[in-house]
Amino acid sequence: MEFFDTHAHLSDPLFDADRDLVLARALEAGVAQVLEIADSPADWDKAVALSRARPRQVRCSLGLHPYHADQFSLDLIKDLEQRVRLPEVAAIGEIGLDYVKTQIPRQIQLKAFEDILSAARRWEKPAVIHCRGAYPDLLGVCGGLFPSPPSGRRFWGVVHCFSGNAENALFLAERGLALGVDGPITYPKNEDLRRAFRAAGSSCLVLETDSPYLPPQSSRGKRNEPRAIPEIAEKLSETLGLSVEEIALKTTENARALYGIK
Repeated sequence: MEFFDTHAHLSDPLFDADRDLVLARALEAGVAQVLEIADSPADWDKAVALSRARPRQVRCSLGLHPYHADQFSLDLIKDLEQRVRLPEVAAIGEIGLDYVKTQIPRQIQLKAFEDILSAARRWEKPAVIHCRGAYPDLLGVCGGLFPSPPSGRRFWGVVHCFSGNAENALFLAERGLALGVDGPITYPKNEDLRRAFRAAGSSCLVLETDSPYLPPQSSRGKRNEPRAIPEIAEKLSETLGLSVEEIALKTTENARALYGIK
């Protein structure tokens, strides 16, 4: 079985002491590929360097997290446009909306999100989308920009760490967006989230850890790592009534289609 961790932050200082070991443990756990997320310009070079050093195991995504939306400018878009041509860069993000954990005004977040998301579509790069406490606005933006699935590929992008309801899941999936399944699916109280994934079905789901954040139930309170993907897969298999092998095959196939990786 091979798994794909479609969202990790391995350039985070929390991995400075053992980054190579973390990637080795991922391989031992069957996680053959990892997408490294650089969500501010300060991190872009580090993500590219990590991907360049491990081309078979790591690709990266460059973006502007809503926490940094006040850094948005036309110069940033121009810089990003140059970098997306690098072979290491598989996606744009994470970008998006967060009305819970940042005080950056809604309109500033929306401007940055809409402009970068539109650019990702022009550049034919998948987008990695963050959403916390902002699903009405997210659905409005995505519904306007992506009224139907793309032609010639399966996904416009992925709503990372999906936390919406079943109706949200269906709306996004029907428009060609994948949904990220993370550690919270394993939390006992998250039955509504599991119901949303059942509604969407396996054809649009990908596995993520968001390392070092969002550890699954067995390691809550600890640093998360890509090797946690099999635990997330086990809970998803239970949720959908599929074998772990089927989950590994389907989510890895979805991830490679999402990021254009053969």
